[in-house]
Amino acid sequence: MSKNGEREVVLSSKDVVAGYLPGVDILTGCNFDLYKGELVGIIGPNGAGKSTLVKSMFGLVEVRSGVVELMGEAITNLPAHQLVEKGVGFVPQTENVFPSLTVSENLEMGAYQLPKQQVEKRIQAITDLFPRLGERIRQRAGLLSGGERQMLAMGRALMMEPKVLLLDEPSAGLSPALQVEVFENVTSINKTGVSIVMVEQNATRCLKISDRGYVLDQGKNAYDGTGKDLLNDENVIKLYLGTLAQS
Repeated sequence: MSKNGEREVVLSSKDVVAGYLPGVDILTGCNFDLYKGELVGIIGPNGAGKSTLVKSMFGLVEVRSGVVELMGEAITNLPAHQLVEKGVGFVPQTENVFPSLTVSENLEMGAYQLPKQQVEKRIQAITDLFPRLGERIRQRAGLLSGGERQMLAMGRALMMEPKVLLLDEPSAGLSPALQVEVFENVTSINKTGVSIVMVEQNATRCLKISDRGYVLDQGKNAYDGTGKDLLNDENVIKLYLGTLAQS
């Protein structure tokens, strides 16, 4: 159930088969729904297809069969820049900021489709959400901490006011303290009304903040349910949570 009680599907994949190399399918018939206002976590073992799923929904991995829909409109294999125009934002796991540019310049890069007069308003909105970015607005991104870089990457993705934000392992490589900060930032973004899909290796922490979760295994749905139900599911605990990060 989405936070506002509606069951409006904003993003979905149906029977999606996708992969990187010819003849090698990473996703083998994956189904996924994101309801309006939700925060949905995607967990599973390495190689299960978690990152491939969000990349396929953002046009970065070819969907060989099946369909991806945004607000009921087929968007399968549309290029990423068209998806940004339609209201989808994406934050990759690595190389997600321009280290030689300032915080302000990074944010401006995320607003390349906006009229100039709107860019400053959007930067102000992002620094209101993330005050630390405002404190470092003229600092080069390469000098930021790992947590601040993730904050900046998410802020840049929010510059176009997306309906949906796709996050690919936002806590990867961060210390436990910075991971807590990143998850708090994700929750703050979700509270503004942005629907979020988050791929995570830190399975327990991810499910704790997620409205619903999907467990992928070998490119298909193994389990799905509310975050709380998955955390308490004996099979999920035995097969997945015991082998994934739980800090």
